[in-house]
Amino acid sequence: MKLYFKQICLLIFFPLLISSCLEKEMEENLIISEDYIDGVFFVEHLDQGVQIKIETNKPAKFFPNSERQTFDIEESGFAELSLPQGVYWIDCSFEESPSFIETIPILIMKNKAHAIRTVGSLINMKQDHQGFALVLRHVDARIGEDKVDSPIPEWWKSCDPEVARQLNENGRRNGKKIGDAIKKLQIPIGTAISSEFCRAVQTIEAMELDLEIETDSRLNHENANPNDPMFEDVFDIIRENNAAGVQLLVGHYNMLEANPHRNLFRPFNMSDGFLMKANSQKELEFVGSVPLFLWSLFE
Repeated sequence: MKLYFKQICLLIFFPLLISSCLEKEMEENLIISEDYIDGVFFVEHLDQGVQIKIETNKPAKFFPNSERQTFDIEESGFAELSLPQGVYWIDCSFEESPSFIETIPILIMKNKAHAIRTVGSLINMKQDHQGFALVLRHVDARIGEDKVDSPIPEWWKSCDPEVARQLNENGRRNGKKIGDAIKKLQIPIGTAISSEFCRAVQTIEAMELDLEIETDSRLNHENANPNDPMFEDVFDIIRENNAAGVQLLVGHYNMLEANPHRNLFRPFNMSDGFLMKANSQKELEFVGSVPLFLWSLFE
């Protein structure tokens, strides 16, 4: 009887033991840091420097990526250093599979909470896009200058660098970079509205999204815009939108002036932007800053 009981116990518990062992062996290699969200490791930028500690569920080693912007990191996944805002890349090799290298994007931004929400919104925008507006400053435009005293009627619409400042090649590359990321994320752009300046219109064209571009003088640069400040005009344009899909707006640096959210998306360089969302009552919410370097996450 005792022998029979032992056999029964073996039949019941041995498969469970084997199953438990197999589960442990098959457990995925994971990064378990709470700051690792949506495949991105988020770090709050601080002027005095940052501390980074990447934690994993199994033994792993970390080292700088050899091909992209990176930084020195200890094999343990710890780094303490001063870095500007940007996207950096760190490689990770788990002990049980050392030949497989996982590359981790590290996003360092001033407001981590907004950065987490912005990246999550962009990643999920293919499905959840209702009410979103992507507002950009035109890409790099360093050829020529605005001739505000030009005798040409509506000179600001000219694409002649002898009349108005125009995109340079770096600007066109940045426009394509943004457009490529939008296409990769499958963000459905419903409307594209630009200022009347050629450099703003051509920013959307450089994205190569095959969009019909509307122009609105309310988005114009201060050299051809009587409204100062004009950020409320930007907000009005967003509120007026009833089209399906994400609204894309391209304007100029004067969108920063007196903007209540300006401290959250400064310095607002050429090619930078910010993300807004309108609810069903047309109330606007600032989602987060979208600097040019953010799009590197989606290359």
